[in-house]
Amino acid sequence: MLKIAELFCGAGGFAEGAKKAGFKHIWGVDNHEDSCKSFENNQKCKSYFENIEDFTKLSRLKKIKEENGNINGLLFGFPCNDFSLVGKSQKMEGKFGGLYKYACKVLNFFEPEFFVAENVTALGKKLKFNSSEQLLVKDIFDKEKLQNQNYRNFKKIMGDLANCSKNGYRIYADNYKFEEYGVPQARHRIILVGFREDYFIKNKINFEKPKKIEGDFVTCKKALDKIPKWATHQEKTKHDDKVIRRLQKTAEGKNVWDLGDDEDGLPGVKKARMSHIYKRLDSSKPAYTVTGSGGGGTHVYHYKEDRALTNRERARLQTFPDKYNFFGGKESVRRQIGMAVPVLGAEKIMKAVKKSLRKSKKQTSFHHDWMIKGKGKDLYFTGKEDLGPQMSFDFNN
Repeated sequence: MLKIAELFCGAGGFAEGAKKAGFKHIWGVDNHEDSCKSFENNQKCKSYFENIEDFTKLSRLKKIKEENGNINGLLFGFPCNDFSLVGKSQKMEGKFGGLYKYACKVLNFFEPEFFVAENVTALGKKLKFNSSEQLLVKDIFDKEKLQNQNYRNFKKIMGDLANCSKNGYRIYADNYKFEEYGVPQARHRIILVGFREDYFIKNKINFEKPKKIEGDFVTCKKALDKIPKWATHQEKTKHDDKVIRRLQKTAEGKNVWDLGDDEDGLPGVKKARMSHIYKRLDSSKPAYTVTGSGGGGTHVYHYKEDRALTNRERARLQTFPDKYNFFGGKESVRRQIGMAVPVLGAEKIMKAVKKSLRKSKKQTSFHHDWMIKGKGKDLYFTGKEDLGPQMSFDFNN
């Protein structure tokens, strides 16, 4: 069984998906104590409650290797706070923007055969070209369409990761809409899959994205159905009367702004209108994105009942098994669930990765949104797929 480890492991959404795909976690690290307890309890492996700055010091990494041995792969869903659309988007200059560099330290030390990383779609940008041919980004970088700080951040991250270890990593990056893979939630992320260049060449690695589901998306109504009474984290939020009246006046798929100047709406707020505030789910569609933080109005609201979802219901939308137990208080659990990678999405990605690790007789070219070779400086973009309105929405903010 392939051994993997994880930075910024959270409560274990990525890890649970990897386990279902046949990988074995041997350790994870996070600076949130409750998340570490949840991770260790559910994954049955070591978790380290430490700051990433301390954990990635050379002396500490040597100790980790002595305790646990080597690893075949590294996962890291580096925190998206500074790239997200929610709140102030500070990009690389923010508190969290440069945290991927700590993953570079771990890759340089352990030199695993592969890594998988996750972040929000606001990090990369879909570019519009008249041709569908593969283009070298450096050849067109001075054009106005590429003058975007988000894109420059993305290019920097890809370049730094590609140059990790003495051999470097060949990296494929793709935009995922998890609802297209069976997750009952519209959650859009960039996934980076890297293979150590010497390993990639020697084994003629062929990596193909998982297949999208056929037919209709899984609805939030189906996902929230028949939660067993024994499942934990089913405490309901106590709302004040005004919030209940507000929800009573809000139809499925609508939010507080649809109430206009109603006294139970927010008539005095004219700016900073978040589209999901006090928004009811639409029972005929996947849920909108579950978040891990935020004040009143951001808790995701039931399509029929006049209340916010319970944490177990949020966990269902994130495709955690009902037996998955989280440590900590109600808001801590909400944080852990909202920051996780959907388990089903992670499982499908990791199954595709596992399949690619089999030694091949020849290499086949598969479409990916972005690619950079190990030790490379040139980032390639392939404009063969329309990534949809989500990407343009990301960059209007």
